[in-house]
Amino acid sequence: MSTAKGVRTGQPDAEAKPEMKRLLILLVALALGLTLGPTAVAGAAADEHSDNMSLVGRWDDNGTYREGSDLAFWGNTAVLGRYNGMELLDISRPDNPRHVGKLKCNGNQNDVTIWGTLAFISVDSPMSHDGCDSPAATPVEYATGTAWEGIRIIDVSKPSSPEQIATVYNDCGSHTHTIIPDLQHRDRFTGQPDPRVLLYSHSYPLGGQGVRCNAATQRKIAVVEVPLNRPTEARVINTPDVSPAVGCHDITIFLPRKLAGAACISESQIWDISDPVNPVILSRIRNPAMQIHHSSAFSWDGDVLVLGDEKGGAAAASGCNTSGSAPTGAMWFYDISDPLRPQEKGYFVPPQNEVSTMCTAHNFNVIPVRSDKRILTTSWYHGGTHVIDFTDPSNPKQLGYYKTKDGVRGTPWSSYWYNGHIYANNFDAGYVPPVPESRGLDVFRIDHPDLTNVRTLTRLNPQLQEPLTGLAPRAQGTPITAAQRQQAIARQAEIRAEAAPAGADLPTPFCVLQV
Repeated sequence: MSTAKGVRTGQPDAEAKPEMKRLLILLVALALGLTLGPTAVAGAAADEHSDNMSLVGRWDDNGTYREGSDLAFWGNTAVLGRYNGMELLDISRPDNPRHVGKLKCNGNQNDVTIWGTLAFISVDSPMSHDGCDSPAATPVEYATGTAWEGIRIIDVSKPSSPEQIATVYNDCGSHTHTIIPDLQHRDRFTGQPDPRVLLYSHSYPLGGQGVRCNAATQRKIAVVEVPLNRPTEARVINTPDVSPAVGCHDITIFLPRKLAGAACISESQIWDISDPVNPVILSRIRNPAMQIHHSSAFSWDGDVLVLGDEKGGAAAASGCNTSGSAPTGAMWFYDISDPLRPQEKGYFVPPQNEVSTMCTAHNFNVIPVRSDKRILTTSWYHGGTHVIDFTDPSNPKQLGYYKTKDGVRGTPWSSYWYNGHIYANNFDAGYVPPVPESRGLDVFRIDHPDLTNVRTLTRLNPQLQEPLTGLAPRAQGTPITAAQRQQAIARQAEIRAEAAPAGADLPTPFCVLQV
């Protein structure tokens, strides 16, 4: 029906369920001897939250919503990724999100971004072909590398009927991706304006994926070029080396300093992206207290890098427990005023205990306050949604939290601040063992004096931090110099060897925890 590579059109149709992945995670958890705590019991408990945080809106597709993943925003439209496609919601009234359209498309995990009338979806499960109606790949397709996985490109110009218009194959698929606008780009042959977006597509070997996806070959990301005037001509234009890491999980871009914070499973890396097609590693962060370098974000002054540890891939983590001396699934804060020499400053774990294996930091963003405060909001699976002040990164403090427990238990995969509210896209209420219910989208408000003067954004792709307007020069830091970039290029072998691991690059049990 279609080739494993290149661009094709396709129509939405049937959906597939990742039952095999659930079984693998359950087996890993049992092999580790973990106690699988209680998950969702309808009506068993009231919501737990700080006095200043409230639930103001919710949408769950009349109780049928399942397996929510990432979020993106364009104007008053929210794009909800979910394991069988995506949803478009009108959030002009945050207290009453209204469904606008959906795309049913097989594969997972369907992390999303949006730019104008184009949405992009990551697919990190081998499929027989790239159509939305594709079944999961057969064992032969899976082993020989003839299956398809990668990026879907969706036309959302008619929000009520989104349509897949192109795909781009990626080795090892696309677990997540990061969008980078390059609107001043010119065609290298004609010199004419040719605006584009670049997608950093990242993944890692999830165990035995065959000849095109394994720990020996997947030490790279893919740079996908999407010409905005010709999106069907999207293609991979580079595969930058990220070794010794075996692929990356999430990458956040801080455009004011032309930096990227790459969370690459066994380590994090800071890149210079002054040439975004050819990023250069400036420094590496290896932290023995972090098991899976999962997510990243920058303070809006560009001086602090935030990293999230998704211990055990969440499903095989040891739960939220604040009584121990070692942080579990924590958020970590690094001074990167000199990005060539990051300095660890502190970490945060929620002060509230939670009986659940699914309790680690996950997806977060930094709130664009107009003051000099540094404040973020983050999802924590069964640990709920939290708002954290890290103005002093050596002593981060919780400003508020909300754990939804009344009815379907909340499992926020992504919790992001956008224009006065926090939007949380919930995965299923239980993962190990499965509890096939989801709260869908929750909308929260927090009342706090440090959050009364916050910027309004026209769009938000959370892993892209664009320059804020109306600031003094250098208020968001400065890029490194051309001489520093050249020095880093000359030192790549030395940088990659610094603090190199003695033994395997992959944390255990990482290989099947596809979250």
